[in-house]
Amino acid sequence: MRTTIILLLILLTAAAVSIFVLPRLLPPATPAPVVVQSQGPTVERLERLSHLVATRVYVADVLVGEGNGCKGAWLVRGDALIAVNLRQATIIEKDETAKRAVIRLPLPEVLQARVDHERTKTWEVKTTTWVPWSSDQDSLRDTVMLQAQRLVAHAAGSAENIQQAKAATTTIIRAFYEEVGWQVRVTWEEGPLSKSSKPAPSNN
Repeated sequence: MRTTIILLLILLTAAAVSIFVLPRLLPPATPAPVVVQSQGPTVERLERLSHLVATRVYVADVLVGEGNGCKGAWLVRGDALIAVNLRQATIIEKDETAKRAVIRLPLPEVLQARVDHERTKTWEVKTTTWVPWSSDQDSLRDTVMLQAQRLVAHAAGSAENIQQAKAATTTIIRAFYEEVGWQVRVTWEEGPLSKSSKPAPSNN
């Protein structure tokens, strides 16, 4: 009986050591990495584009969003491509003998604007309500990222960036035709701003 009690005490001591002492002596366990698996990408649509990409614009901003019971701030980074649709190009003058031509192009436009999620950082997200389970941080972030993409597109399409894209396109087109012995002058279609800036006709 005495031997049984001693063995029982030894077992209890060993169990206590394994539960309370060993975890403190052993190094902390490394958390398992997050595993992301793909079910196989599907090509939803294939587009053939005839655009000349003239400029890439990089945009950075800090966006603060509040709603859905929470508030957050994000350092947003993105970029956009400004391109010219060459399918809409027209030759308005052409001299075969002198090898000279005038080409009219549509105005450059923002072809693709995106948020760079790898470089976009979450600054802070916190709950603003005391009601349990009433905050939705994921929904707030989705709304902010949608607004961020619109911001990137708007910033990229500024008059200054469009002007730089026009200059780059002109240089590329001229250099291309000079290789085959042609001198080309590039003109641009009138946009809404240039049309509205014309003086109104006089009644006199």
